[in-house]
Amino acid sequence: MGKCIYCGEKVGFLKKKHKECEFKFQQGKNEYVEVIKSSILDESNFNGLEEKLKSIRQQSYLSENLHNDLTTKAFDLAVEHFLEDGILSPDEEEKVEIFKDRFQLSQNILDKNGSYTKVGMSSILRDLTEGKIPEQRIKIDGQLPFLFQKSESLIWVFTNVEFYEQRTRTEYRGGSQGVSVRVAKGVYYRTSSFKGRPVQISEMKYIGTGLLALTTKHIYFGSPEKKIKIPINKLVSIEPYEDGIGLQKDGVTAKPQIFKNIDGWFAHNAISNLSQM
Repeated sequence: MGKCIYCGEKVGFLKKKHKECEFKFQQGKNEYVEVIKSSILDESNFNGLEEKLKSIRQQSYLSENLHNDLTTKAFDLAVEHFLEDGILSPDEEEKVEIFKDRFQLSQNILDKNGSYTKVGMSSILRDLTEGKIPEQRIKIDGQLPFLFQKSESLIWVFTNVEFYEQRTRTEYRGGSQGVSVRVAKGVYYRTSSFKGRPVQISEMKYIGTGLLALTTKHIYFGSPEKKIKIPINKLVSIEPYEDGIGLQKDGVTAKPQIFKNIDGWFAHNAISNLSQM
């Protein structure tokens, strides 16, 4: 006869847990998440939070190992609530930072599902829509491979960005290599060949993978294969995608460019607002 994985008491043959213990466990997880979420939405509830969570763990057979995962879930729900109206207010941003600092939570825990990144992006967009230059909200480890101008400020950096550029090549269609016609034994006559009509084909060519930095004045991309700087005031169109953005610069020879593996919604709104400042 085995023992319950929750309470440690005996269970029936071929069983691993009591139904009532499983119910307590699941109910405890939900309560744990709700308590943390509520504390973020109203930071005045921080007092006594740790003791309350400890009590829930003891009563619901929750191990301390679950704390980080449940905290992440609660934080995700709180951020989702804050962003329901599409705007993160200064008060809501402050609540997030108070919670993070009060319990010394790492960014790895809060950003496991990208919620902490959403907070930073939403704060930046709020500042830009108000005509303000955002303060830097990202921490850079090491040195970026770009030489920024003194008059510009760094807004955001994306990593592992794929860069594609439209290229045009010419193909000849309807051509012939000619044919050989036998006119006598051992003697052949070859008719002439022609290339056919030229056809222009446009395609997006992969250039390289690297960093994309967005500043108040430029978009920088750097990879081992290519480094470019795009002035924001020279853009004539911006096309957002779910996982990227398409840019078209002014100029007869300018080619459409696509940057993949970035938040297209954020990049589009940030660049659009920067172009009007």
